[in-house]
Amino acid sequence: MARTLETLDLGTPVYCGETRVGTVDGLYAEGNARSVEWVIVSWGDRGDLAVPAEEIEDIDERGVVLMHEEVKFYDDLIVFDEARFATVHKLA
Repeated sequence: MARTLETLDLGTPVYCGETRVGTVDGLYAEGNARSVEWVIVSWGDRGDLAVPAEEIEDIDERGVVLMHEEVKFYDDLIVFDEARFATVHKLA
């Protein structure tokens, strides 16, 4: 399992506490940067959501672990639409 955001595999599971909420669907950086700013998570029936990298608490043997254990803390995440994120580029 990858231990940094930049080396995550697409399809890696994403968890809020013990709840699996989705899988990694893309990694994006701002401008010319090479570090991940946005992790795109395929979040079940909510679609592809843009999760800020600072919301990632850990990458463990299960996959990506978000900072908050309760899913409700992520109710306000926006659906990722590349056109709305004009300053980003895809890393993976």
